[in-house]
Amino acid sequence: MAEVLADSQHDPDFGRLLPDGRSYRVVPTEPVDAAWHTSLQHTEAYAAACEQIAGSFVHHVPILTEGMADGSSLEYTRQALKATGYYIDPEFWDGEAKSCCPPNPGI
Repeated sequence: MAEVLADSQHDPDFGRLLPDGRSYRVVPTEPVDAAWHTSLQHTEAYAAACEQIAGSFVHHVPILTEGMADGSSLEYTRQALKATGYYIDPEFWDGEAKSCCPPNPGI
């Protein structure tokens, strides 16, 4: 399996994306964010999907970092998703980053 790791010592905004469901942080585009928020409203189905896809519940952590604001986190997310080998639909992932989070100074 592919493993994509960011240099977290130089940019703590970048997390890990591992296809086996271990710790990762992704930054969604607007259509992906809308779909995720819709899914979050149906907690039983969402929890079951998380278990099936990621092996555990995927929490929503509303943190807006500099990398999210300037787009570099989205670019990392795209590269990491492509490295998994799964098909990444450009209709959903080729847009701009979308954040539902307020700025978080100092993070």
